[in-house]
Amino acid sequence: MTERAENRKLLLDVREIVLVALLAAVGGVLSAYIGYIGNLINRLFGVPFGAGQLIAGLHIVWPLLARSLTGRFGSGTLTGLTKGMVEFLAGGTHGVVIVVISLVEGLLVDVGMGISRRPSLTVMMLTGAVASASNVFLFQAIYFSGVSLAFILVMAGLSLVSGAFFGGYLAWDLRRLLVASRLVVNTPTLAAKRHVAWRKHLVTLAVVIGILAGGAYYYIVVYDPFAAPDAARVQGAVLAPFTLRYEEWSDRVITITAELRGSVSYVPPREYTGIPLREILDRAQPEDDATALRVIAEDGYEARFELASVIDDEALILSLDDGRLWLIAAAYDGAHWVKRVTSLVIQ
Repeated sequence: MTERAENRKLLLDVREIVLVALLAAVGGVLSAYIGYIGNLINRLFGVPFGAGQLIAGLHIVWPLLARSLTGRFGSGTLTGLTKGMVEFLAGGTHGVVIVVISLVEGLLVDVGMGISRRPSLTVMMLTGAVASASNVFLFQAIYFSGVSLAFILVMAGLSLVSGAFFGGYLAWDLRRLLVASRLVVNTPTLAAKRHVAWRKHLVTLAVVIGILAGGAYYYIVVYDPFAAPDAARVQGAVLAPFTLRYEEWSDRVITITAELRGSVSYVPPREYTGIPLREILDRAQPEDDATALRVIAEDGYEARFELASVIDDEALILSLDDGRLWLIAAAYDGAHWVKRVTSLVIQ
């Protein structure tokens, strides 16, 4: 084989580049929804962080699928990098750090898949497990949040299991399904079938349908693409619902000193400036039978407070951090410090 032919073999062709772009775009857009599901799992387990690693493998599906369909080293890395950039540009909650995380995950996919010429189930599950667990250690290394080693290992274990199933198995079965149905050009290592045995793919189809249906619900009901970053809706059991815009309350802000103590993060005492939450409630005029306040972030995360406690709390404020609303809850643990607030719902 000539050197020119060898180089062509290593480079992605136009079809493969389009495939990588499509998979990366879908993965980047769905990442916000996956984060939302992770928040729901955390709330189900009663923890502010960590349990959501049960679905971390869904972030790995896209580079695994690209790598297995193209068979080219580098396609996983390129998919991871592009996916991270899409997620960042779409307003992902992790900021530019997610580009680095996704890039490393994609690189690990390339390395893991490179140990075998054939994308077998075992290789894809092991690769998905390692690539998925890497995000736990990378996040801790970048943020130096002081989480205990035991908690990190638990999160990594959850991510390993998720990466093996939601990453490796799901990508492996999706590849078989796509090739068998001839939705993608067949690869030399997997012969195309004339008929698709749908019963063999019931688990994968159920997961995909669930993800798409949940994604539709999230983007239609939860996510508000037109919401101003420094504004929040005040609604629910109130006589005067309104949209709060931070700049309109500049004459009412106060400064407090607070210390963030969370299960996975810690911020030493420092000053925060913001709008007292009780003044916001005073303008909204809660109904007489209202008893609770839900503070909801743009990704669906929320913290719940007793309404009477909020009214009596002078150190519960809505601050502005990097142009977005952040609830500072000085008297509460870190799980109640909600970033990117979009709604205050009185119940």
